[in-house]
Amino acid sequence: MEFQTRFIRHEDRRIARQSLTGKHGFRTIVLLTDEQISASLSDFSSLGFAITLDKVHAEKFSVGDVIKLKVSPLLNHHYEVHGIIIDNQAWRKGLIKISAVIEHQNTHPHDDLQEITFTPEQSLKGVIAHPFLYKQSTNFEIESLSSKGFFATRINSDFTLFESMEVTFSIATEHGLQDVRGRISNLSLTSENDVRCFIEPIALSNFAGEELAQHCFHFAQKTPLEIGKAGLTLKHIQPFVQYRFVETQAEYEAVLKLRRKSYARLGLCAKDEAIARFALEQDAYGRILIVFHNARVIGSALLVFGEKGTKPFEFDTLLPTQAYSRLPRYIEIMEITEICIEGHYQDTDVINGVFESMYREGLSAGKKYILTGSSPELMNRYRHLGFKSLNISYSHPRNQSLVMQLMVLNEDTGMTGKGMSPVRWWEVWGYVSMYLYQRRIIEYKSTQKIRVSLNRFLYQLMRGFKRFIQR
Repeated sequence: MEFQTRFIRHEDRRIARQSLTGKHGFRTIVLLTDEQISASLSDFSSLGFAITLDKVHAEKFSVGDVIKLKVSPLLNHHYEVHGIIIDNQAWRKGLIKISAVIEHQNTHPHDDLQEITFTPEQSLKGVIAHPFLYKQSTNFEIESLSSKGFFATRINSDFTLFESMEVTFSIATEHGLQDVRGRISNLSLTSENDVRCFIEPIALSNFAGEELAQHCFHFAQKTPLEIGKAGLTLKHIQPFVQYRFVETQAEYEAVLKLRRKSYARLGLCAKDEAIARFALEQDAYGRILIVFHNARVIGSALLVFGEKGTKPFEFDTLLPTQAYSRLPRYIEIMEITEICIEGHYQDTDVINGVFESMYREGLSAGKKYILTGSSPELMNRYRHLGFKSLNISYSHPRNQSLVMQLMVLNEDTGMTGKGMSPVRWWEVWGYVSMYLYQRRIIEYKSTQKIRVSLNRFLYQLMRGFKRFIQR
């Protein structure tokens, strides 16, 4: 009787074989219910294998039976392989050759996560090092990705992989993920006769996960929402978005729409309210910063250099009169207001870039203090950036019951990190401070140069240590 076999996903595909000759070093045992039989492995691949047995033991197997092997190609490397027998024929020296196709699982390893898929133009590439073939490796491309792992495709058909095999792989991300351990599952053959499989990373570090998330954001142009649904955490995207000031009427209208969207999310206005109601007096003489991702405005803020009597700050109409005695000199202040970041970008460092850009503009104009208002739930976020509370409260202009706190960042904190953790300061302000120093916009005193150099050294030391322990 002819046995009708079905290959993994595509019928009528050949089994890519590697023929073993001579003393190849594979130890092969056939696993039965009540005993184990030594066999000789003559062919093997990701999809099938062939063994030779003596006639006595071979009589126990027929075409269509399931056969289980324990293959040990190297010391301490053991793989259990299950196959369905498709051929049983006489071989040399009175032996019987049994050929089988390997049964592979076909599950959904991403589970309930919404995996991120890649087009060929967005593809992320890598290399797998073979665990037991001497100096053998293969390239692959990532087809889909989640925090559970990824589907790798375009693997050479003669590159043997088994279910549950542990391999070492590297991925060509921005900084390069090197020598990551992973476990193989869901092997199949593509229509191009390449091997496809799922690789589940073993103990993927936070640093590596961030690298993958950044690739999805920057190269695959996925949003933080899509990346979050894939189970990945995205925090550091500031280098991958664009910051610049409003130049056209269309950009200004996009800012007004973003303000409306932000207020509507907080329940402070209707979703369809006219955008003209979100224009401020300060828009006419202030500078509006916009943040772009994928040619779309995802953040904005208003920077104001006030002049008494002619160009007032927004807080001039909001603060009680007695509060002005506790503020720095009017001429040294710049105000940042109307900070709006799209919801799914708020947990990233986009806001850090907003303040960096504003800080650069302010110091270039000779200002020494940044004032901004904060709702109670965002005060810790501002403190992380080096702001301090002035203990001055006022009501939000659109909601009298929402009490805002006035926060201040002084020049010394931004320039050298005075009053901040050295590591945190370099991460938030170090690069922009060095940029302004190199452009001769600011100057460091001798003690400030020492502080900045020490901050940078401690930051690099801490970052290097974190990468080391996460690998």
